[in-house]
Amino acid sequence: MTHKPFDDEQLEHVLNNAPKLSDHRSKAEILNRLMADARLQDNIHLQEAIQQPIEDEQTQEQSNPLIQERSTSKLRKMQIFMSVAAVFALTILVGSMVMNNNIEHKDQASNAEMAQFSTVQEDQSAKDAAPQDEALQSNIVSEHERMLSLRTSVYEEDVKDAVVFRIGLAGRDAESVPMTYVVPNERVATDFGTEEKPSTLQVYEKYAPQIDEEAKGFTDYHPYKGELKEKDDKIVHVLPKDNDYDVASATVNEYKGTLEDTFSDSEYTEVEIQNEDGTPYEFSQEGEPSQGMSLTKAKQYNYYLYQDPNGAEYLSPDFRQTFANVTEALTLMKNKNDDVYVTVVPENVTYTVKEEAEGVVVTFDIPLDLTSMEPIRATQLIEAMMLTAASFDQQLRLDNVVQESWEGFDLKTYLPKPVGPNKQYMP
Repeated sequence: MTHKPFDDEQLEHVLNNAPKLSDHRSKAEILNRLMADARLQDNIHLQEAIQQPIEDEQTQEQSNPLIQERSTSKLRKMQIFMSVAAVFALTILVGSMVMNNNIEHKDQASNAEMAQFSTVQEDQSAKDAAPQDEALQSNIVSEHERMLSLRTSVYEEDVKDAVVFRIGLAGRDAESVPMTYVVPNERVATDFGTEEKPSTLQVYEKYAPQIDEEAKGFTDYHPYKGELKEKDDKIVHVLPKDNDYDVASATVNEYKGTLEDTFSDSEYTEVEIQNEDGTPYEFSQEGEPSQGMSLTKAKQYNYYLYQDPNGAEYLSPDFRQTFANVTEALTLMKNKNDDVYVTVVPENVTYTVKEEAEGVVVTFDIPLDLTSMEPIRATQLIEAMMLTAASFDQQLRLDNVVQESWEGFDLKTYLPKPVGPNKQYMP
């Protein structure tokens, strides 16, 4: 799927689908309403229309028949002015109603374009504002493309003015699914009331309780039970004596997986798990005091498709299986390993993997026509491979693809490394 800026046909379609309006008020009533509207006080047509009130014209006509013809002409002009002013008011009303339509919920960019294109340039100052209008239009188009994009991962362009909040949500299969929340800087400044960047722990304690995990098809897991605290460059989790994290080996793996997804790529180098008396916690399934869990060791995964009970789909490692090198990880993405995670690679698609100095190259054996797939499936295939390469700190290039671009990705060159999978926004 490729995205193009709004053209005349698209604009005409939006205008044609605007609510149909009717107005049975008299012209005099409309003029009175316009005169009371502060937004129109500087409108030249309105000013000309009210220079000679209707009542004065009628009085002059009755007392002096000689000027009746001239008054009639002025009255006609006034009617024209009133009509122009009425059209001007209706234009504003149409824009207001369209911006409050359902389109606002689905596509804020379309509303901004309606406001821009329905504005009539009445004087030379509008020409002076042309560069600003072009910049606004560019922003509108970018926002429109973002809203319609099938991408699900987070990229550097998404976090230029935002803070990344990572968290592992507990799935129905006792496994952590990584999420990447994008929190605008304005909200962070409001929530924390400081110019200093909050720590990863502070961000977690603020936003984790606000996530409705069950509504998203996950277990009610966060915030963690017990106490989280910082210790030098480490994060310490003090577990209560009775907890749900140490019930079985599956729950222990899930717990450690959520910690890893939540605090990796942060300022912390390690997670220490302790008892309430400060001693290392001993998991019943391990039989010995727990060692610090490293957060700096590269987690080299390949990515599959995970579906929650509500039908939402996420890209996630397959039970956190790790690989020695990126070639192995990408090659084995075709395999079906279990009934929980689904491969993103179609059965009839085969490819070879080669590591080069600039990154890793996946070459499809038969030219891959992305339009032969469902658009979302094609995008998931590309992003899962990108995430897999990124877990090895590598960029990905796809060769022997029919299309030169897809969802804003330039397929003629190396693709960007995602910041994280499964883009989310705070409620």
